Amino acid sequence: MSGNSAGQAGNRRGRRVRLASIGAGMIGHVHAEIAAGMEECEYVALCDGDASKAKMAERLGAAYYRDFREMIERETLDGVIISLPNELHEPVGSACAERGLHIFMEKPIAHSVEDAEKLIRSANASHVKLLIGHHRRFNPMMVATRDMVRGGELGEIVGISVLWCMYKPREYFEVGPWRRRKGGGPILINTIHEIDNLRFIYGEIARVYAETSNKIRKFEVEDTVSISLRFRDGTPASILMSDAAPSLWGYECTMGENPFFFHTKGNIYHYLGTKASLTFPGMLKVYYADPEKAGWQHPLTTTKLPIESKNPYPDQLGHFCRVIRGEEEPRTSGEDALQTLKVTMAVHESGLTNRPVEV
Repeated sequence: MSGNSAGQAGNRRGRRVRLASIGAGMIGHVHAEIAAGMEECEYVALCDGDASKAKMAERLGAAYYRDFREMIERETLDGVIISLPNELHEPVGSACAERGLHIFMEKPIAHSVEDAEKLIRSANASHVKLLIGHHRRFNPMMVATRDMVRGGELGEIVGISVLWCMYKPREYFEVGPWRRRKGGGPILINTIHEIDNLRFIYGEIARVYAETSNKIRKFEVEDTVSISLRFRDGTPASILMSDAAPSLWGYECTMGENPFFFHTKGNIYHYLGTKASLTFPGMLKVYYADPEKAGWQHPLTTTKLPIESKNPYPDQLGHFCRVIRGEEEPRTSGEDALQTLKVTMAVHESGLTNRPVEV
């Protein structure tokens, strides 16, 4: 059966879909481990240019390939999980789309807006689904926060503050030297997550202004960025990001989604509303119990909301299986992820030009 035939067959409801992964680095390894243990799919093959990954494939019960083209030609597949350096997303993704394979692409959708648009065209032309791995959208705490904010529980949103700082060790850059160069750096690797969170929870972003610095690591790319942004409805927000300092305050370390990261406690987001404010992930709601006695001279009430974090990666891959079978539409489509990329690239442009950039 060809890849295209397999993709069409995969639309049958309830069928275990046949998946393979391309790229078995830091996040690709996570996806492969989960896929190999899922009931909703058969994990068929793993492709990675590092020959030592053959042992990993054997342990997971999957065939090993060094050439992804050979893999998608030989194997009967419904979809592929692609976790490669950003500049390879479009060429590899488009090649898989042309084979009729549904695509789960690790974020960002591509390393440039032009490549992202090309990948979307390839998927549409081949009538395959494209899901982008903005995995945080599957965390129940994120979903609950979105419901509170969009449902008006905090009142009208006054502003939002985001802090992300985690120290990336030397080996992170040694095993992935592309992270030191254009296309890498915390704007495209990390800030893009925060941009997507803001879009998912609150709404579309209209303008950004960024100050960037490579003062600490002195790489070609930034190690620190401070961002001021404005949503389309006029609401302001701020983001401070750095991968060069030890800190308690980073999404990965506070949320506990991935056991690789040392777990800490600390609030990384603050949603400020006219009725109440909310810390995240502490989920502490702050408000005046009596609206008639509101003001800085009156006591505040704090309520800890009973909402817990959960590893979103299995739910994300389960969703991909259901997307392949035609049971759900991608939670983060190519077009949706393109908008997140456009905002992120506007941050990059603003950092280079020292000027605000309209999205």
